[in-house]
Amino acid sequence: MKADYINMMINFSILALLIYLAVQVHDLRNPPTHQPAMMGYDNSLELKYNIQEFLNNALKQAITEQESQ
Repeated sequence: MKADYINMMINFSILALLIYLAVQVHDLRNPPTHQPAMMGYDNSLELKYNIQEFLNNALKQAITEQESQ
């Protein structure tokens, strides 16, 4: 009885995710005609550099941890 309940909850969760994804794909195919400006969006080279350095450092750390195992 409990296994049936768990199976039903898993199926409902999968159904909810599929519906969510279908709505998101529909929104991607039919974007709004106007996009509101992003508040506080910084498109500077310094921000891009900082993000790139952060990702490079995270990658280096992950490689180092993987090699030490």
